[in-house]
Amino acid sequence: MSDATVIAAFAAARKSQSPLSHLPEDQAPSLARAFQLQCAVTKELGWEQAGWKIGCTSLRAQKALNAEGPFPGTMFSNRIYRSGEQFPTIAENKRVVEPEVCFTMNSSLPPRGAPYTVDEVMAAVAHVCVAIEVVNPRTPNGFGDAVPWFIVDGGLNEGIVLGEAKRPLSRDAYASLKGQVWWNGREMQGGVGANALGGGDLALTWLANHLNGHGLGLAEGEIITTGVITEFFSVGLGDDIEVRFEHLGMVTVKF
Repeated sequence: MSDATVIAAFAAARKSQSPLSHLPEDQAPSLARAFQLQCAVTKELGWEQAGWKIGCTSLRAQKALNAEGPFPGTMFSNRIYRSGEQFPTIAENKRVVEPEVCFTMNSSLPPRGAPYTVDEVMAAVAHVCVAIEVVNPRTPNGFGDAVPWFIVDGGLNEGIVLGEAKRPLSRDAYASLKGQVWWNGREMQGGVGANALGGGDLALTWLANHLNGHGLGLAEGEIITTGVITEFFSVGLGDDIEVRFEHLGMVTVKF
């Protein structure tokens, strides 16, 4: 199969919100090709890219998806919601809820010959908030498919719900940041910021340098969500979610 066939299939699945009936190729692409295909799917969709997500930053998420490490995904402006809003979804979607630390960039980090330091990356941040990423695989076997297909599928991002923007925290606060989540009023297992690659600051730096290695960068105004730090789970239509992060406040959503 050609790249064009893969790109068209995943773009169509994203637009229809329905999963693919079959994968467009028998063998999963390499990780490098998968990311190139992800970027091509974004172009094919023609939607405004609002930023990036980082998938599988926690060991639990890596084990759940059989991933060897984190990977990037695309987020779109037409799939960004605010705390308290209803998240549009259909019955066949998965709706996996992932409470995360989310940054907005104040200045760009363009591609360059040397890696970015954590201090350089955090100095480019405008603000931070607590967020709920909603994950929905559009691959035919859901979470049972190979990781490169998840990368092609925009890192499985379906959308994001943002809490109130806060001033960036001190660097040492991100690892110890405590998070709690409630599902229809029932408290689920919480977590700490270090669960996501050691902390949101380190996860954001990982993404900046991953993109840098592909000749890409982070742009002013982009939103980057850095991976789940608490328990994650699939919710149903009509369910309510509330998330509270230390220092960052709360975010709620109804499906």
